[in-house]
Amino acid sequence: MRRITGLFSRAVLASLVLVAVLYAQKKPEVSVSTARVKMGDPVLLTGTGFTPDRSVMSHLRRPDGSEYNPLRFRTDARGQFIHKIDTVMLDIGNFEVWAEDEASKTLSSRAQFTVE
Repeated sequence: MRRITGLFSRAVLASLVLVAVLYAQKKPEVSVSTARVKMGDPVLLTGTGFTPDRSVMSHLRRPDGSEYNPLRFRTDARGQFIHKIDTVMLDIGNFEVWAEDEASKTLSSRAQFTVE
């Protein structure tokens, strides 16, 4: 009986570890196509690791520390999105961008770019 109980305990533990590994969500990441851009040139924002086929709220912080109104994007079946940031109307300076996975309430990494 002890042998069966021991085997059962190990099987349950192995199952829990497997479930934790399979369902562990990596923190979403965002990146920008360039660290420096001339005013008027586009910057591509890429997001990966988000919940597939769900919405993401993108945030862009101005050089003065204030934030533009967030934009909502839809991720694809792989949990990714791409958005072109038009810099024509942006001030010169350093910007910071990040996104929130609305399904998991997880914040992504942050990326910076400079408009010159």
